[in-house]
Amino acid sequence: MNIDENRFNPGVFRNIVIDRNGKMGRDVCEIMAAAINAVNPYQCVKDAVGLYGQRLMVGELEIDLSRYERKFIIGFGKASVPMAKALIEIIGQKFNDAFVLTKNKKFQEEFDKFQSLKIFLGGHPLPTRDSVNSTQKILSRLPGLTETDLVFVLISGGGSALFTDPMGGISLEDLQRMTQILLECGADIHEINTLRKHLDRVKGGHLVRRLAPARILSLILSDVIGDSLDMIASGPTVPDPTTFQDAMTVIEKYDLSQQMPISIIETIEDGMGSRIEETLKPQSSDLASVSNFLIGSNIKAAGAAANKAKELGYNTQIISSQLTGDTESTANFLGGIIMSVISHCVPLKRPACLLFGGETTVKMSGKGKGGRNQDLVLRMVKELADKPGILFTSLATDGEDGPTDAAGASADNLVFKDSKKKLNQSIQEFIDNNDSYHFFSKIGGLIKTGATGTNVNDLIIILIK
Repeated sequence: MNIDENRFNPGVFRNIVIDRNGKMGRDVCEIMAAAINAVNPYQCVKDAVGLYGQRLMVGELEIDLSRYERKFIIGFGKASVPMAKALIEIIGQKFNDAFVLTKNKKFQEEFDKFQSLKIFLGGHPLPTRDSVNSTQKILSRLPGLTETDLVFVLISGGGSALFTDPMGGISLEDLQRMTQILLECGADIHEINTLRKHLDRVKGGHLVRRLAPARILSLILSDVIGDSLDMIASGPTVPDPTTFQDAMTVIEKYDLSQQMPISIIETIEDGMGSRIEETLKPQSSDLASVSNFLIGSNIKAAGAAANKAKELGYNTQIISSQLTGDTESTANFLGGIIMSVISHCVPLKRPACLLFGGETTVKMSGKGKGGRNQDLVLRMVKELADKPGILFTSLATDGEDGPTDAAGASADNLVFKDSKKKLNQSIQEFIDNNDSYHFFSKIGGLIKTGATGTNVNDLIIILIK
């Protein structure tokens, strides 16, 4: 797929489980493609920004470009490259500098087509040395800014790990350890980012202070439940309602005080004692020069999926775009809804398409390989065993489910029987070892799209004949 085009081929979603479901399998591929295409970051920027002479329109905001002597782009996240390319095409090669920080090396392939775009690489889901070095290089290459400068900040999912500059005294290893501990204990993204914002020089609105007094326009693609702008990439240009005390509360909630690196605890305690400046608050005068715009989110993807499902003949409903919770309880919840449709045609008559957006969490107990979407589908296998005519799919819209090369997985009623024949371990053993990836690799249920270039949480699609 050319990342500049609003086209994602339905064929890339296919696997053995999907293919054996005939029309229903082809339909789910069409639905997934429609969802990903709807939040193509290149197209989201094109839809949100317009240029009319020297008048730049972003939503209801009008900017006179002639007032600004210099123009810059800073982008970070998995979608930063296509977002930057779209903006450069709209405004033209008129930027003094354009820096983007992303994860996937494939986005450097078209570098020569955009000479003004400088692409840096970092790591995700854990920050890496490249993340820190690239962030510091970008900031150091910016000149001193004035009120006659205009800075576009392009923010997308993955930005918290990619764009990072730890506070003094906090090593990269400490930051990695903290992130890993929080991921393993089941903390949600709001809790994780509450800590991140209070341990970094660019998060929690700190980037605004770095760019002041320049005019700042932020275009944001959401990967956070509820689209809280202060949580997306840990809110570099957004006022932060959380405090150092809130960060400590997260640590205490999960009883992590003894596991956390001492530098993390000491920094938060210094903040609670007012020895470190708090994050940017809503009353700050620095915010007068900042405008933040949400240009894409999970509900947009889910809406496109729903439209395609209706077009294909399904009674369709988006049940929620804010599904959260651990995969075990989520699987029980979804199993109940499936039974309600089968037994009582509630909330829909068949053929039905149930859609959910959001992000679950996984309780880590084993040493296997997998992601939250694969884990959720694995927990649904037994539930589907005696229910023919159902295809259950869950995928990450960025194409990367946890630390794997899969976007997610699909299951039908035959997966349970296949596992009995092909595998030496029980399904429960795979669940206990958090090894959903190898389960579906052997069964043929993995969805592998490669990086999609966007990121708006996860999508669950349940088709019922």
